Amino acid sequence: MNYFFFTKLSKNYFLFLIILFSYTLPAFSEPGISVFMYHRFDENKYPSTNVTEKQFLSHIEYVLENKIQILSLEEIVENLKKNEKFNNKAIAFSVDDAYSSFYKIAWPVFRDNNIPVTLFISTDIIDKKIKDYMTWPQIRQFINEGGSVGQHTSTHLHMPLNDVADIKKDILNSHKSWIKNVGFIPKLFAYPYGETSNEVIGILKEFDISHAFGQHSGVISSFDNHYYLPRFSLNEKFGEMDRFEFAVNAYSLDVEDFMPTDMFLVDDRKPSIEFSIVKNLKGNSINCFSNPGGKWDKQEIINIKKDRVQINLNEAYLEGRARINCTTIVDDKWYWFGYQFLIK
Repeated sequence: MNYFFFTKLSKNYFLFLIILFSYTLPAFSEPGISVFMYHRFDENKYPSTNVTEKQFLSHIEYVLENKIQILSLEEIVENLKKNEKFNNKAIAFSVDDAYSSFYKIAWPVFRDNNIPVTLFISTDIIDKKIKDYMTWPQIRQFINEGGSVGQHTSTHLHMPLNDVADIKKDILNSHKSWIKNVGFIPKLFAYPYGETSNEVIGILKEFDISHAFGQHSGVISSFDNHYYLPRFSLNEKFGEMDRFEFAVNAYSLDVEDFMPTDMFLVDDRKPSIEFSIVKNLKGNSINCFSNPGGKWDKQEIINIKKDRVQINLNEAYLEGRARINCTTIVDDKWYWFGYQFLIK
């Protein structure tokens, strides 16, 4: 056989193998980013929003000892803007509400270990100098020492439960306070209580806010809604090391075409919930837990067609926040998807 013909044939065959292999690689190729959310530190009177100092220090120790990659929220947002995948497993930290215990206990640990953290602040609380919250001088010092800040409205309102004019006025008031007290308006945004709606998202777009964070558990991937990015909430009950370690190492269960399309459900307490799973589960099933009737329980999953499932709720949701957590294990790795509705 002619040498040059053989070489050309070999190259073509090699190219064929590359193409074939690219289609047969395991589909779980985007580990995703686990973002953690704290509120209070060592304030034992508030266990639902507090972590003990011991718990917090154990989290940081685990991350540093295991050399876990840590990103800032700004880096995550920039990655999403570029429509790039998160090919390396990493984590990020955020804190809501600017309690003084964060500044006293947690910030020195983040700062001294060069760990990026974003503090989401409701400005009206700081303006009124409410006890046990940080002050504007402390916030400016936090920024000067390398901390990042984000918007959290002015009055920490339940955004979907207010009319458009009131929401816009609240955001404008927060912007005025930001300009007055720190000289700029933060780009990042987190919803109070993790509550939003399509109408609220439309308002954020008017204010040139491009990304926003909720309070539903889950791992961020390139498939996520940029205006509804998940965060793992940590408190005394859900801040023990087994849960923290699990969330650090969880991968993203990528979901698309989620229904219903709005996070705010009015007069629809037993919605038809459907979504498509992007990844190849390799024959493994998913388990979904939710809290209809006010009680966490496993829900029935039905495959309505290839790679698309439906969750049949065993009861109607009660008024308030409703959450869904879906997980599966593939190749010894856990994959997690979470969602939150507000029910009226």
